[in-house]
Amino acid sequence: MSPLESRATAPAVPHRDRRDEEMAGTTHIAEAAAVRIAALAARRVRGVHTLGAGTPRAIGAIREAVGADDTRSGVRVEVGSRQIAVDVVLIAEFGEPLRETAELVRAAVHHDVERLVGLQVTEVNVEVADVHVPDGRLERAERAERPRLD
Repeated sequence: MSPLESRATAPAVPHRDRRDEEMAGTTHIAEAAAVRIAALAARRVRGVHTLGAGTPRAIGAIREAVGADDTRSGVRVEVGSRQIAVDVVLIAEFGEPLRETAELVRAAVHHDVERLVGLQVTEVNVEVADVHVPDGRLERAERAERPRLD
């Protein structure tokens, strides 16, 4: 069945203009869902090597190596009834401006979480815990920084 066929047979979406008192029930957004959205938003930003630091990051690398999903590592949220706060810990790519990367992560997470979770984002705290240096680049960077003795 194609996506067009499935949409044609899906039940109609209720009108959004109905008043809340006409519709009974509650909605709860699980922390895991909000964390995954925030993590995916942060990972899309150029300059982010990975999320998390230290032991959680090492465990995440092992999980990825065996094919397990670990998209939530490095993100923590506090979900209220109307608001949400997000903390992101990341490892940046060497050569990327750290403050700019952090601001881009903050903006991406704020946008996606507010739009997809539907709660007001009160803050997005970003910690750049480390910098990833690909093999060989560290040696070239160190050589470039050393003063020449002539």
